[in-house]
Amino acid sequence: MISLFLSGAGLALAGGLLWTIATSMVPTKEDLRLLSGQTPEPPRLTRLFSPLMPAYARTELLQENDPGLVSVVVDNFDDIPLGGFPAAWKAWRGDDDLARNLYSIQEEDGNRYLRAEDDGTSIIIRKRMKEWNSREYPILSWRWRARVLPEDGDERIGSKNDSAVAVYVVLDQNFFRIPKTLKYVWSTTLPIGTRHRRDGIAKPNVIVLQSGAEKVGQWVTESVNVYEDFVRTFGKAPPKSSVAIGVLTDGNATHTDSQGDYDDFVIHLR
Repeated sequence: MISLFLSGAGLALAGGLLWTIATSMVPTKEDLRLLSGQTPEPPRLTRLFSPLMPAYARTELLQENDPGLVSVVVDNFDDIPLGGFPAAWKAWRGDDDLARNLYSIQEEDGNRYLRAEDDGTSIIIRKRMKEWNSREYPILSWRWRARVLPEDGDERIGSKNDSAVAVYVVLDQNFFRIPKTLKYVWSTTLPIGTRHRRDGIAKPNVIVLQSGAEKVGQWVTESVNVYEDFVRTFGKAPPKSSVAIGVLTDGNATHTDSQGDYDDFVIHLR
């Protein structure tokens, strides 16, 4: 080890480390604005995902330079073939082929959307969102529709932990890549406003947005401040780089039918 640092390569490595540490301590323009009490400038959002990322990790967040841009489409499924599977979405700790059996693109009145029909497999599909800065774009909106509620579904209890529709938001993960997850659900039984997390590693923090059968079969638009929900849940601000969003329709715990639809995921400025 000593000989390494005495060598030219070792000195270069040490110098590189010192440069990285030094430059990471230099405040950004945004940091200086925040310290001075100024309002951050609206970001010029042109592409939320690098073209160097693999195709499956890209998203349709492509816009012209626009300092007044207030909303960016994450996915509306309009360009995906009818009956197909959205290529930008991948199974989260599951099999992509099995996920294709659960999720497919359907059309209604000329509008395409993502349909989910659980078969007891319970697979989350997710879309990577590495370049989503929730500090600048804290609002996430989408439409969903519960078509069949799992019987006696109760997200607090493992043996009943099923939802007709659920949206996952992961803004951070720890060193071991264990996600810090917000899970917005349409619950069969829990009242709107319920917040709960079951014990265990990587369990999501459940937030109930819709409840019961009153609106089953109807499209409902949701809009949540994921930044504020993250701070309230985890006691700190999320990093500037997010991880993913995901969806899950499942009935495997209750062994009952569960069906739902998703559409129009959009992020917004404050």
